[in-house]
Amino acid sequence: MNALRALRPLATRVPAGLRAKSTLPASTTLKTAAPLTVLSDELARAAGVSSELSKARLSGFVAMTCSMGFAATGAPVLTADAALATYGVFATSACANTLNQIYEIPRDARMARTAHRPLPSGRCSTPEALAFAGVTSVSGVAALATLSPTAAALAAANIGLYSGAYTMMKPRSEWNTWVGAAVGAVPPLIGWAAAGGSLVGGGEAHAAALAASNLEPLAAAAATLGATPAEPWLLAGILYLWQFPHFFALAWVHKADYAKGGYAMVPVRDKAGHRTASLIGRYAVYSTALPVLAYATGATSSMFALEGTALNAALLAAAAKFHGRRTTANARLVFRATLLYLPLILFFFVLHSTRLKDEGDADARAPPTLGDAVRPLRDLGRALCLHELLPRDEAPSAVVPPLCPVGPKKKQAGADDAIK
Repeated sequence: MNALRALRPLATRVPAGLRAKSTLPASTTLKTAAPLTVLSDELARAAGVSSELSKARLSGFVAMTCSMGFAATGAPVLTADAALATYGVFATSACANTLNQIYEIPRDARMARTAHRPLPSGRCSTPEALAFAGVTSVSGVAALATLSPTAAALAAANIGLYSGAYTMMKPRSEWNTWVGAAVGAVPPLIGWAAAGGSLVGGGEAHAAALAASNLEPLAAAAATLGATPAEPWLLAGILYLWQFPHFFALAWVHKADYAKGGYAMVPVRDKAGHRTASLIGRYAVYSTALPVLAYATGATSSMFALEGTALNAALLAAAAKFHGRRTTANARLVFRATLLYLPLILFFFVLHSTRLKDEGDADARAPPTLGDAVRPLRDLGRALCLHELLPRDEAPSAVVPPLCPVGPKKKQAGADDAIK
C-alpha cells in the first residue's frame, strides 16, 4: 500500500517541457472580463431602476386601456400604428410616474411601501430620474404625434395633470382622487384618436357639412352630439367609475402608511370608515348604468347589458360586505373584486361591440382587427346559446338567420340576391 501511494504522484506528473504555456499573463483575462461584468451589472441596474421609476406594471395597464380604445374603432391591431400608440401611452405614463416620484421623495421615504423606491433609497439620483422622464415624455408624445395631434395633445395634458395637479393635491385635498381618476380615464380616448377616430362629432366631413348648413348654434350642437361616437366615452366612463372602489379599498388597507406620508386620502381622515364605504358603494352603483347605456346607444348588443349587470352585481356585493363590516379583509375583497371586474367588463364590451364587424367575407390579406379575434368566441356563444334551442318553422330551402343576439349577425348566403 505504501508503494502504491508513492507511485501515485508520479503517475499524474507531467514533464515540464510538455506543459501548455499561455501566451497571455493571467491578469489579462481578468482585466478583459471585469469591464464586461461591470457593464452587464450597470445595464441590469439601469433596467431595474427604469422599471421602478416608470411603475412598469401600472404603465403597462394604462397602455392596455389605450390599446382597447384603438382596437374599438375597428382598425387593424397588428400594425406599426397600433404599436406606436401603445408605446406612446406607455412612455408618457412612465414620464408622469417618474415626475411624481421626484416630487414625493421626502414623503416616500417615510412610508414603508415606498421607502425602497429608487429615489428615496438612493439607488437613483434626481438628475438621472429627470433625464429618464425627459426621454420618455419626448419619445412618447412624438410617437403619438405621428398618428394624431389630438392623441399627442391628450397625452401631454395627462402628463401635466398627473405630475402637476394630482401630485400637488395629494397632501392638500381629498379631491386628488377625483383628479387622478380623470387621468386614468383618458388613455382609451388617446387610443381612439390615434386610430383616426373622432372624439367629438363625425369627423372633418361632418364638421364641413355643419359649417355649410347654417344651422342655429343649438341645432348644430345637437347634430354634433348625435354624430359623436359613444364607444370611446363609454370606455372612459368605465375606467373613471372603476377607479373609486379600486383606490378607496386600496387606500383603506394602507391608510396608516398614507398617514405617515402626510397624504390627504379619504380613508386617512375617515377613522370609522363610513365615508369610505359610502363612496365605494356609491360609485359601484353608478357603474351599473354603463352596460345599459352602452346597449341604449347602440354601441353593444343586449348581451353586454346582461353580462355587465351581472359583473356590477358582484362588485356591489363586495361593496355591501365592506359597508357592513369595515375591516381590512373586506377592503381587500373589494380590491380583488375590482381587479377581476375591469378586464372582464372590457372583454365583454369588445365581444358584444356592434362596431367590430365579423362578416366572413372580409379581405383575407388585410391586417387582422379585434373583430377577427373575437369572431370565434361570438360563433361559439351563438352555438351554445339557449336562443338557438327555441322551436321554429323552417322551409327546406329557407335561409334561417340565427336567433342569438350575441353581437352582429353574419350575412346569409344568397340573402342579398333574394332582396334584389
